[in-house]
Amino acid sequence: MDNERVFKKIGYIREQVASIRELLLNREKDDILNNPWLVRGLKYALQTAIEAVIDIAYHISAKKYFRAPRDARQAMQILAENGVISQERMAVYSSMIGLRNRIVHGYQDVSGERLYEILINHLDDLERFVCEIKLLL
Repeated sequence: MDNERVFKKIGYIREQVASIRELLLNREKDDILNNPWLVRGLKYALQTAIEAVIDIAYHISAKKYFRAPRDARQAMQILAENGVISQERMAVYSSMIGLRNRIVHGYQDVSGERLYEILINHLDDLERFVCEIKLLL
């Protein structure tokens, strides 16, 4: 397993989370939702942070557990099977993957309202993933 690669991804996740927090700081909900460029920036920061989570899951699954997952959710399942993350957290991360897919592929539009709710209530899930992964390194 390439720990340096994983640490770079962790750093990227933390940078994105910090950027999101900075963009939300001292702004009212309506100010955020009425600024389409801000909403796009927040979506992009969240999307790429989740993509880094997925990259880490794929890398660890393949390099540490010698399993090539067919998709991101299976990569999370491999981490759960090996005790890296709990089954409960796997469900959270699976939801993250679904959100990322909706943003990227446009399966469903992710409204500014929904994005705001996720960022306010679930941004810490990214840090929890980082903490779980760091225990492995």
